Amino acid sequence: MAAARPHKHSDEVQFATETSAGFAFGTDSELAEELHSDTPTELAAALRRLVHAQTSCPTYTMTSGSTPVTVTVHKDAAPTSGPDAYAFTTTLNGPRGTSVLKTTAVRRGNVLVMLVGAPALVDRHIEAAVAKLSSV
Repeated sequence: MAAARPHKHSDEVQFATETSAGFAFGTDSELAEELHSDTPTELAAALRRLVHAQTSCPTYTMTSGSTPVTVTVHKDAAPTSGPDAYAFTTTLNGPRGTSVLKTTAVRRGNVLVMLVGAPALVDRHIEAAVAKLSSV
């Protein structure tokens, strides 16, 4: 697990502290877990900006080096109710094939947990990750 430090996801979104861990399940499945903390108001606002930035354009093209990659984003049902629970799936189509990542984020108080990885792994582990928020 990495040490807590200021973490900036984009020019518009910054969380006061962040720590993360990565897990590998075989050679093709990975899962990353991030914990962020800030005041509840700042954390909720930053999370909304991050999710809006990721989901506001359902299809776009980006480049990886000089290779074009088509990105499709679609919102998913949040794993838990509340205004600060989000989920979306990102599909990347390029010359080397297709990759699918799911991102799920849930805020409770001044802590946010975010899982990113293979959709089945995110779905399988999100409830345990959210349960940890009760003990923080």
